[in-house]
Amino acid sequence: MFQQKPKIHIPQWLPEVAVIFFIVSLTFIWILFAFEKIYQNKIYPGIKLNQIDLSDKTKEQAKSVINNKINSINQSGVIFYHNKTQTAILPTITSTESDFAYQIINFDVEQTIDQAYNFGRSSDFFSNLQNKIKALFYKQPINLIITINEDEINKILTENFSKFEIPAEDAKLAVDENNDFIINAEKLGKVIDYEKALNQLKINLARLDSSPIQLFSKTDYPKIYKKDCLNINAKAKEILSLAPLALDYNGKQWEVGKNQLTSWLGLKNNPEASKGDEPSTFEAEYKQTNSELLQNSKKIASKALGEIAISLNTEIVEQFLQDEIASTTDKDPIEAKFEIKDGRVMEFQASQDGFKLNIEASFAKLESELIDNKQSQIELVKTELKSKVLTSDINGFGIGEIIGVGESDFSGSPKNRRHNIKNGADSLNGVLIKPDEEFSLNNALGKINAATGYLPELVIKGNKTIAEYGGGLCQIGTTMFRAALAAGLPITQRRPHTYRVSYYEPAGTDATIYSPWPDVRFINDTGNHILIQSRIEGDDLYFDFWGTKDGRAVEITEPTIYNIVRPGPTKYIETLDLKPDEKKCTESAHNGADAYFDYKVTYQDGEIKEKRFSSHYVPWRAVCLIGVEELSIETTENSEQKEDEEGDGIDDAGEKIEE
Repeated sequence: MFQQKPKIHIPQWLPEVAVIFFIVSLTFIWILFAFEKIYQNKIYPGIKLNQIDLSDKTKEQAKSVINNKINSINQSGVIFYHNKTQTAILPTITSTESDFAYQIINFDVEQTIDQAYNFGRSSDFFSNLQNKIKALFYKQPINLIITINEDEINKILTENFSKFEIPAEDAKLAVDENNDFIINAEKLGKVIDYEKALNQLKINLARLDSSPIQLFSKTDYPKIYKKDCLNINAKAKEILSLAPLALDYNGKQWEVGKNQLTSWLGLKNNPEASKGDEPSTFEAEYKQTNSELLQNSKKIASKALGEIAISLNTEIVEQFLQDEIASTTDKDPIEAKFEIKDGRVMEFQASQDGFKLNIEASFAKLESELIDNKQSQIELVKTELKSKVLTSDINGFGIGEIIGVGESDFSGSPKNRRHNIKNGADSLNGVLIKPDEEFSLNNALGKINAATGYLPELVIKGNKTIAEYGGGLCQIGTTMFRAALAAGLPITQRRPHTYRVSYYEPAGTDATIYSPWPDVRFINDTGNHILIQSRIEGDDLYFDFWGTKDGRAVEITEPTIYNIVRPGPTKYIETLDLKPDEKKCTESAHNGADAYFDYKVTYQDGEIKEKRFSSHYVPWRAVCLIGVEELSIETTENSEQKEDEEGDGIDDAGEKIEE
C-alpha cells in the first residue's frame, strides 16, 4: 500500500511577496534603464567642479561652462600681493609680438571632462551603481587637471617681490687687512614663502578659484654658524699655500694664483662631523624655549671639532670653469646634413664628434683633490659628444620622394620675427629623423639665445617687460605640425596657442612651442629615415619631408570654428618700466573661439587611426602698459574697468581688427 505524500503548506502571503518582489525588480530595472537612457551622453547628477554643477550636461556643454571660467582667469590672471605691492600672474606670458606668447599654466579641460563623464561608468556594474548613488545623494567633487611651470612662476614672483627679502647670510671666510683669514658672523634673514603661495595657487586653480593670494614672509636661517667654525683659519692657510694651481684640460693648462684661490675658498657643513641627534645650527636653537636652551647648552657647547669644513665656492668656481675654459674650448658635435639635388640625396655638412667640459664632475674632482688630497695640479673632466648621424650612413636612408609638406604664411611679420623664422628654419634644414624615433622640435632647435643667432623680443611678466629670445618660432612649430600631419605621422604632443593669431589661420591648425614645454612631437613610423628640408618663398615658410612612401592615405578635414566670443575692454597694466603716464599697447584684441579638425590615416594593411585635434582660444582683450611712479594697491580687476577710448578692437561683424 502506497503512502500518500504529505502536502506542502505554502503560506498565503508568499505568492503576494513574490509578485511584489517581481514588480519592484522590474520597476528598479526600468528605472535603471530609463536613468541610463536619459544620461546616455550626459554627466551623471551630483558631479561638481567647485561651484560649477556639471550634472545633466553633455561633454560639449560642460566644456563650454568650464572654458568660460578659464577665459576669465586667462584674461585677469591671479593676483599675488604682499604689503602694498601686487602683481598678476597670467596663465600666458604675452609679448609685444602677438605670437610670442607661451603658457605657464595649462588647464586640461578635455581630461577633466572625461574624468567627470566617466565617474559611474569606468568600473564594474555594482561599483558604478554605488558611485552613481553616492554622487546623487552626497555630491561628487572633481578637480580641474592643471599643469604649471613652477620655475617660471617663481621667477616672476621673485622679480616682483624680492625687494621685501633679506636672505640669511652664512658665516663666511674672509681676509683682514693683514691677509689673515677671519670668520665673519652669520646673519638671520627674512624671505617670502613662495612654496606656500605656489601650493595655494595649485589648490585654487584646481577648483577654478582665482582669488588673490597673499605672500607671507618667513625667517631665513643660515646654514653655517661662526661658533661651529673651529680651527678653520689654519686649514685655509694650508690650502692657500698650494697656489698657484695648474688646471689641465684638453692639452691646455690654466693657472690659478693665490689671490684668485683666496676668492674661491668658502665654508660648508661637514656631514661626517655633524652626524648624531643634536642640532648643529642655530635654527633648532631659536625654535626652542628658554628652558630647553638651558638644558641643551652644555650639549651644544661640547660638540666635536670640525663640524664646518673648507670648501670651494660652487658659484664662483663653476662660473670660472664655464667662462674661462668651457666657452673657449668646448666643441659641439656636428650632425651630418643632407639636401636633395637632382633627385639625389647629397651631403652638405659632414658629421663631426665634439666634446665638452663636464663642469659638475670637474668641480667635484677639483674640490676633492685640492682640499682632501692637497694636490696642486688637477686634470679636469672631459665628456665626449658623438654625432648621431654619420656621413657613412647615407646609402641606407631610403630617401627618394616627398611624403608630406607643411606650409604657413608669415606676411606682415616685423624684422626681428622674420630673422628668427629664417634662423630657425635654417637650423632644421637637413635634419634626419630615424625610423621609430620620436622627433622633438624643441630638442632639434636647441638653445634659443643670442649665441645661436636669435634676436630678442619683449615679454610681459607681472608688471615688468623683459627681453627674451625666440619670437617667431611658433611659425616653425605650426609649419612642422602641418608637415607631420600631411605625412600621416602619429602626433604625440601638440598644443594650440592661447588665443587666435593671424599668422596661423585657419584657427585650429596651429602649434605653439616654448622650451621645455609645450613642444611639437611626432613619431617616424614609416620604417625609413625622414629628411627635413626647409625653404622660404616670399612670405611663405615650407617644410618638406623626404622619405619613402608606404601606401598610407591621409585625410584631414577643414577646421570647424564655433563659439565665437568677443573680448572685454582694454586691459591696463601699471609698470615702473615706462615714464609716468606713458602708454604702450602691446596686444590687440582677439575674438575667442573653439575649433577642431579630424585626422584620419589609413595604412596599406587596412588599419585605420583617427584623432580629433581640438583647440580652445580665449577672447583676448587689448593690453596696454601704463607708466606710474608707484604701483597702486587696487586690484587688477578694478584697473581693467577703464576702457580704451579707441574701443575694444572688435568691429560690428565680430572680427579682429588688425593693427
